[in-house]
Amino acid sequence: MYHDSLEKYNQLKYERQKINKRLLEFFIAHYKPGVIGLVGTKDAIGLAIRAAQKEMTEDGRASLWSHCFICGELRLDRRGEKNNVTKSPYIFESDLDIKPFKLQLSIGAQENWIGKWCGENIEHAAVIDFSLSNDEKDCVLATALQLVDDQVIYPVQELLGTWFAILMHKQWLPNPLDTPHALYCSAFVRHCYREALRDFLSGEVHISNTTPEDIARAGCKAGALSVFNPKNAIDY
Repeated sequence: MYHDSLEKYNQLKYERQKINKRLLEFFIAHYKPGVIGLVGTKDAIGLAIRAAQKEMTEDGRASLWSHCFICGELRLDRRGEKNNVTKSPYIFESDLDIKPFKLQLSIGAQENWIGKWCGENIEHAAVIDFSLSNDEKDCVLATALQLVDDQVIYPVQELLGTWFAILMHKQWLPNPLDTPHALYCSAFVRHCYREALRDFLSGEVHISNTTPEDIARAGCKAGALSVFNPKNAIDY
């Protein structure tokens, strides 16, 4: 068993924002160390990233996906009812996380509670399970943790380079704005999988131009994509 009873999560909240109970349960139900999570947010940054990928979608509409992450191990925390000690899934990601009212700024590789991506601004969510072996899983997680420890940054300018590559239909070329010691979310995820010799994309997409849409399509092609149904969402 990878997780305790879902009842322990019924009262969880993340920094005072409402938690989508069904979405949290979805991530927990599909949780395994090393699986990939996908979300599509409806905040300004998320919508911009989704719109930038519309040249890649079959219908020419904005992509459903704006961010991705890797599920890590369960960790002890105080997120249980009445602050009791319990275990929660934590994730590895590269993100641009700005909280101006708290004077907090997190840019780059980091580890967070999975509830970060179960808030009201999540419009779409999915999990991709490429059925990693134990050795592959260990390598993916070890790589992700090393990137966090190395404080790899989030390269905002590379997003523009990827957007240009999408428009020109030249994603196989290296990102012209590639920055050393920097990975945005989807490049972060793919790098960890490549280190485990489980690259899920061909040479048609350079790692520095990897998008959440690319990862979602690879998961769908492999029959490994499980999509959350937002119609069943309940906030509390």
